[in-house]
Amino acid sequence: MKPASPPRLLLADDEPLYLQATSQLLRKAGFDCICVADAEAAIRYLRSEPFDLVLTDLNMPGNLKLELLQAGRKEWPQTPLIVVTGVPSLPTAIEGVRLGIADYLIKPVRFEILLKSIRRVLARPRETETQADPSSGTASDSRIIGSSEPMRALKEMIGRVAQTDANVLISGESGTGKELVAQAIHAASRRREKRFQIVDCTAIPESLFESLLFGHVKGSFTGAVDDQVGLLKQSDQGTAFFDEIGELPLTVQPKLLRVIQEQTFVPVGKSEPTQLNTRFISATNRNLHHEVEQGRFRRDLFYRLSVLHLELPPLRDRDDDVVELAEHFLHLFTEPDRPIEGFTPVCLERFRAYAWPGNIRELRNAIESAAAMCRGTWIDVEDLPDWIARPVSPTDRSAIYPQGSTELTPPQPSDSDPAATAALNLPVGSREDALGTTDKTYFQTLMRRYQGNISQAAKHAGVSRQTLHKLLNRHNISAAEYRRPSAEDR
Repeated sequence: MKPASPPRLLLADDEPLYLQATSQLLRKAGFDCICVADAEAAIRYLRSEPFDLVLTDLNMPGNLKLELLQAGRKEWPQTPLIVVTGVPSLPTAIEGVRLGIADYLIKPVRFEILLKSIRRVLARPRETETQADPSSGTASDSRIIGSSEPMRALKEMIGRVAQTDANVLISGESGTGKELVAQAIHAASRRREKRFQIVDCTAIPESLFESLLFGHVKGSFTGAVDDQVGLLKQSDQGTAFFDEIGELPLTVQPKLLRVIQEQTFVPVGKSEPTQLNTRFISATNRNLHHEVEQGRFRRDLFYRLSVLHLELPPLRDRDDDVVELAEHFLHLFTEPDRPIEGFTPVCLERFRAYAWPGNIRELRNAIESAAAMCRGTWIDVEDLPDWIARPVSPTDRSAIYPQGSTELTPPQPSDSDPAATAALNLPVGSREDALGTTDKTYFQTLMRRYQGNISQAAKHAGVSRQTLHKLLNRHNISAAEYRRPSAEDR
């Protein structure tokens, strides 16, 4: 298959040597780079071409500075922006973070740190709404995909947690959907009409935390030309979601603890406390128990944050949900002029055999790539990213068929039906062989084995009922022809 298109980056900086060196290193790392020397050119490119990420300085010719950030947040809210500057300014940094920049780095910055920041930002889901839709009501059932036992239990817990105001800690591996769960809790709570405020602990420099969280008054420090409301006050009456709370600097932790305990805070430059009524939801991919024992996270803050604790299962423990999630993402990425019906059984076997270390985020990216690569109406193995499409060795067949034999064991056919005998003896577990000219025979065998029962046949094949119906229609197979007649029909 053709490789997926590399991420497209726009680099804006007035230092030619920096642009040349950085773009060369990024291209070697697998990125497609466009370089410009001023903010005006950057804005022109953004208005004419799509980019996955913008990497920019703020001190460039044209005296635009924050105009680039403001235009970017207004016109391209889904395009993340990283600031890399050699002239750091506290007011500019604060305003940039308020406008939603993904990261703020100070030159000279080591390339490995820059690369890590870029990859982390690109790995984030694009749905970063800061406020849940009030009309969605209890959003957990519609936005959280999965019907496996772990997910049914999680949805039930979300409903119960949403009815309280207790603080919640959501833990789980990267890509398991922690932010989505936090949004679902907020959307099902009595605070749903108010703001869901995200505080990304990985994107705020330590020196800016206090001003960004608590706000500041005019003249409280050099460059503070106006009063600024902090993120906490913006979440008043609503929910404050601290993403990656394990990254919160130790110097900030006691200040956040006091806010949680007293529901008050003091903006920078003021002496009188400000009242707050906010629910705190936090998320982490770290083991905070271990962080506490290592002295990297305050024990008292951990207890305050984790009154209720939700542990999200990794996708490898949710085999029953992989197909449902894949079909959900395919629906999102299918273009009207290029309809895609679904996935072949061999393709779904790959999904079930793969461990998904990147969890739901990796699955989503894989489906987006496969939808772009697919040239037919069904996504097959060759459309998948190479690291997922690798053949599974015979010794790994148990990974594909975790619930039993790799072959279908049908009831013994009648000797009077030679065609049925041949079909029922087909080793349909070897689906790669079955998908060629014998593809129709495979599905005929499946229908005979389960006597036209769509639910049982779909479960064995590892596809949804909807997909199996499409595959049967594709081969002009009627499940009704394989069903036993009822007593009334005899």
